[in-house]
Amino acid sequence: MIRLDPRRRRLLMLAGVLPALLVAAFAVHVALMRHHDSAGRAAYDDADYAAATDHFLANQSRNWLQPWIAHFDEGTSLHTDGAWPDAIAAYETALESVPRRDECTVRINLALVHEAVGDLALEKGATGDALDAWQAGITALAGGDCPTDSGRGEKQTEDAAEVDERLRKKMEEAKPEPQQPPPNNPGEDPEGDQSGPDPREERLERNNKQGLEQRRDDEELYRDRDYSRPNSW
Repeated sequence: MIRLDPRRRRLLMLAGVLPALLVAAFAVHVALMRHHDSAGRAAYDDADYAAATDHFLANQSRNWLQPWIAHFDEGTSLHTDGAWPDAIAAYETALESVPRRDECTVRINLALVHEAVGDLALEKGATGDALDAWQAGITALAGGDCPTDSGRGEKQTEDAAEVDERLRKKMEEAKPEPQQPPPNNPGEDPEGDQSGPDPREERLERNNKQGLEQRRDDEELYRDRDYSRPNSW
């Protein structure tokens, strides 16, 4: 009968125990991830966006295989809560590790938040800032070829193309047109009454209002679509 010395026996015992400990630790790790993901989504559904953001932030250091998901979820909560600069930062961080198949899921949301920033800037009369924000949204979509070849298929491509077209239309309508002085008729006072609404301004205001309503509808619909929730969730 072969007798093992105590030191070797302890080593063999450790060799058998360590794998079990690793499995247990991994199970706890996954359970915590699922807890924060579930709690975050529940808080989001209850419109408690601050709590949702906290839960999604907690998963950023835990999701080793798909770290982009926690950043995307954080961005979605911040986006809906109106914290647009922080949402942009979260979406851009998600883009650093998102797989090609889900890239346009992030980019469409990024374009939508840039659109929101631009719309607000236009309401405040900052046309230049609005144009910059809308262009940033167009650039975000183009970076992943989203208007022509989204990773989640034809429907997502159509969504991206619709957002892209809307942004381009807003830019075209917001650009100032060169103004030419109207010719003066004989006997007409050049400084006479020029009152009355400008039809171009009325059209711009009407289109911007319609675009804002459409963007809000897009944001609500896009968050509910299956392709915005990867299969790993």
